[in-house]
Amino acid sequence: MHLYNYKRRDLRNGIHLLGAILLLTSIFVLLSPVFIETGGELQKTLWVGISAFIAGLLIINTYEGTLIDLNEKKIKEYFSFCGFKTGDWKKLPPVKAIKLVPIEQKTTNLPNGISPTFSTIKSSYEIILFFSPEYPTYTFSYTDKSVAKKKLKLLSEKLLADEIETFPSM
Repeated sequence: MHLYNYKRRDLRNGIHLLGAILLLTSIFVLLSPVFIETGGELQKTLWVGISAFIAGLLIINTYEGTLIDLNEKKIKEYFSFCGFKTGDWKKLPPVKAIKLVPIEQKTTNLPNGISPTFSTIKSSYEIILFFSPEYPTYTFSYTDKSVAKKKLKLLSEKLLADEIETFPSM
């Protein structure tokens, strides 16, 4: 069984960023007794460090995604909690087209009167699977252009798409 697994998580944004911060903080807390004298509170320090570590792992390992069985032509929208994926397999309808679309978005942080308001251009590359009109489209977003092209090639070869299209700016 050859699976295409797309995970909808970004360790640099949202709740998953909190999980990464908790992991880093827990490592600092667990290592702090080596450098800082705790004064007999070692047990509390260990509890805080271990709790933050476990919470960070739980947050990072909880996400949604899409699995496509490329051999059996089945698709599964899943929710993953610590490696256990729940969801139902459905038959993948015939793919009419696969497109790779570059996306540029201007992102800004909210002005708060204290910190400067930064704006940046965020680039991403989206692979879009098109089916008949009665079926939903699936979109898979990547920040790296070369990874997106590799995934496009894999999906197009395995799903036997009639039409493969990339936009001219690619």
